Amino acid sequence: MKRVVLAVILATFIATSGFSVALAKPAAPAPKDIAKVVFIHYKAPGKPPWAAPGKPKPDEGYALFRGGVKWADEALPVKYLINKGSVPGGIDRVVAVDEIKAAFEEWDDNTLINDDNQGLYADGIKTTTELPQDIRDGKNIIAWVYIDNPKIIARTTFWYYVNTKELVEFDIEFNSRFDWGINGVIPAEANTVVQGDTSFMDIRNIATHEAGHTLVLGDLYQGQYAQMTMYGYSDKGEVKKISLESGDIAGLQKLYGK
Repeated sequence: MKRVVLAVILATFIATSGFSVALAKPAAPAPKDIAKVVFIHYKAPGKPPWAAPGKPKPDEGYALFRGGVKWADEALPVKYLINKGSVPGGIDRVVAVDEIKAAFEEWDDNTLINDDNQGLYADGIKTTTELPQDIRDGKNIIAWVYIDNPKIIARTTFWYYVNTKELVEFDIEFNSRFDWGINGVIPAEANTVVQGDTSFMDIRNIATHEAGHTLVLGDLYQGQYAQMTMYGYSDKGEVKKISLESGDIAGLQKLYGK
């Protein structure tokens, strides 16, 4: 009872004496933690142990990272840089850049971000011979580098805000220890061409797969998805990844709309 009386007296004193009670300030939002993730693209083994036969289901055949890490709408269209000076010798650098651009455009052609038909990637692609990669520097860079592991064809590194699941940056590295080339296959032929020149890795084939990681779609390893672009293994002469299949498109549209 004494506590109640004391509370009433205190409240009356505050109200009549001109004092004000300061409310506690809301806590400042926690800083956006940034995490780094690396997707590794392996050379196909003789036969993956989990490559069981099966038939893809219509709306399956894609993997989302953490339920859907993606670019924020205001970050689109995404700009990227191609390290032209890193293109392996014997390959026309201009043609190599065009093959990489075509790989990104394959994804762009299969979705519309908004009513203004805004694309995923910027049309104007800058090239450079100086910028590094695999470093968070605010630039999305694509380059050939020497990766010591002979099983790794390429790897895509990306950074994202853990709290909001928004992408910050990506870098793509093609392994220069492999022989690279251009088979010249167009997407319309990819499903009918069994393979191209088996003496090298096709630039556009591998670049289209890696471009899917920049969105962010994960690797698939089940045998029934072996024809899809995001299947996790590739080999020399392969061209099937230059065209998107049903699962690739379903995953793309799940993240970015139709």
